[in-house]
Amino acid sequence: MKQYSIRQQVAWLTFVPLLIMAVSMESYFLHDRFAEMDVDLLEQGELIAHQLAASSEYGVFSNNLEFLQSIANSSLSQTDVHKTVILNADNRILVSAGEFSDHLKGEIIGKILATNERVNQLPSAAVEQMDQAIILPPPANSSAHSLWLYHPVIPAQVALDDGGADTMVKPVGAVIVEISKLRHEGLKARLLWTTLLATTLFLALACYLVFLASRSITNPIRKLSNAVQEIGKGKLDTRVSLSTRVRELATLAQGLNETTENLQKERAGLQSRIDEATLALRKKKEAAERASQDKSHFLAVASHDLRQPLHALGLYIAELQHKVSGAEQQHLVGRVEQSVEALSTLLNALLDISKLDAGTIVPQLQTCAASVMLDRVAADYQMLAGIKNIRLIVRPCAEYISSDPQLLERILMNLVGNAIRYTYPNGCVMVACRRRGNLLRIEVRDNGVGISKTDQDNIFREFFQVSQQRTDNNKGLGLGLAIVDRLVKLLGHRIELRSALGKGSIFALEVPLARRRPGKSSSAAQTMSGPGQGLEESLLTGKRLLVVDDDPMVLSSTASILASWGCIVSTAASLAQVRQFLRDGEAWDFIISDYQLGNNESGIDIVAMVRQHYGRQIPCVLISGDTSQAILKLASVSGHHLLHKPVRPAKLRSLIIYLLEMSA
Repeated sequence: MKQYSIRQQVAWLTFVPLLIMAVSMESYFLHDRFAEMDVDLLEQGELIAHQLAASSEYGVFSNNLEFLQSIANSSLSQTDVHKTVILNADNRILVSAGEFSDHLKGEIIGKILATNERVNQLPSAAVEQMDQAIILPPPANSSAHSLWLYHPVIPAQVALDDGGADTMVKPVGAVIVEISKLRHEGLKARLLWTTLLATTLFLALACYLVFLASRSITNPIRKLSNAVQEIGKGKLDTRVSLSTRVRELATLAQGLNETTENLQKERAGLQSRIDEATLALRKKKEAAERASQDKSHFLAVASHDLRQPLHALGLYIAELQHKVSGAEQQHLVGRVEQSVEALSTLLNALLDISKLDAGTIVPQLQTCAASVMLDRVAADYQMLAGIKNIRLIVRPCAEYISSDPQLLERILMNLVGNAIRYTYPNGCVMVACRRRGNLLRIEVRDNGVGISKTDQDNIFREFFQVSQQRTDNNKGLGLGLAIVDRLVKLLGHRIELRSALGKGSIFALEVPLARRRPGKSSSAAQTMSGPGQGLEESLLTGKRLLVVDDDPMVLSSTASILASWGCIVSTAASLAQVRQFLRDGEAWDFIISDYQLGNNESGIDIVAMVRQHYGRQIPCVLISGDTSQAILKLASVSGHHLLHKPVRPAKLRSLIIYLLEMSA
């Protein structure tokens, strides 16, 4: 809707009624004046025709044409008289002066004859009683330029011998006068233009006066409007100064200034309180950041210090399994191993959450085969699913995706592990893929207990566990899906949940498809297919291994498990001890070293020194309790395999055998 300014509205409200009134009065005045002028012209013509008819009575009666011609000629001297015709009783033209309009001549004569015949048929008494307006008929015709009037010549004296009531008075002749309207129309035109000019000047003057009057109102209002807009933009120091005689506007300006001043004071007070609150929040934020840094530092230290004994404990248990023979002892060792495995899983979950919150994990996006990850997930959980009598189905997938393979595999492992945990025996867990446009949708389906609508809103929160009963005794901390949610957001993927109580759940992960397929991968994680679990320890019998670690417990447990596999083990706690072994002529087939050693030494330094001493690429494995990305990157750049503590003995054995075979 179009909007108008106050000045325009005031001008229209004042000018439009004034214009209507002026036009109405002008129209009424002109119409009345033009009507009076027409009546005056008609009366003037009738008077001339009457006088001419009275003057022509004797000449018509006596047929004195010279006298009649002089009368006709003298009539032309009258104003606006254009033509004069004098007729006899037989309607024959006796004399004429001037000229008729040719195209109206026949019509004029016809009307004269009709009028004359009508008058002749009237009785004398009726004629005497008739009004002069009837004795003198209306104009014979009228056009835009002329007016024709007819008047009979009535004898002034009537014969008395035949004067009866029904005696007819017959005219002895008639007079026709043509009056020109040109001067009359010119007067009308001048009057019209004069009136229009006067009206225009009047309206212009009125508009000017309206402009002056409206400016005294609109200018202050405009200033007030601009001030309100400035105040709306936050400029509370705006003030309005008006010099107006309108009391209401002056009061409004004063009120606006007072209101603005109060708002300015309120904002100053509010800003002061905001600054105080901001300062308090900043202090709290700094305290929270310090606490977060302290927590991160604590977790980093705990990650290394806790993984060390867990790693040693796992190796001791593996060695213990080889040394006990009774079924009861084997069962007890198995239970201890399960407890250590659960402890390791919980520790990894807690540390993973802390690293994700601290933002220390940086995804390494690359093109990878979805089938490789699905095969590894199936291999890792096939045994657990078999123990619970759950069918684990993994549909093959030939697509290539763009993601971080390690982080994505961790997501899938958590989803599959949760599905197995909440599925009843004889149930089914299926992992399948389907292509949707430029995305690969990886779905983990189960027919387990399901998740209620209430729990679905909180399922990805830390330490939250669904209220439904689990199908196993492994309670956990409720961090699996929290890790999944953070990893999905970190990778920029999307996850969707559909579930119903008693009908199972579907977790659908959408991953971008790769635009091109990679070449042959040189990564051991993609190509390594280590030996089966039934591999004989005899494959390592007689192999000479160097183990370096600054933790005596880890060093002892690692040496013990390697010795139980038939290896010849040399142990060292520092770079100096390894250097002394080299001076003594020691030689090794494989090196296992902790990454972080004392005195700013590292496992990379150990491997480099040994390889340089013997001049060949001795296979090696680095083991570390630190899971930061920096160490992963350093190990990758150096071309070394890195395992995180605690390391499963079976995994360590498989990797050693694989690397020895590759270097053979």
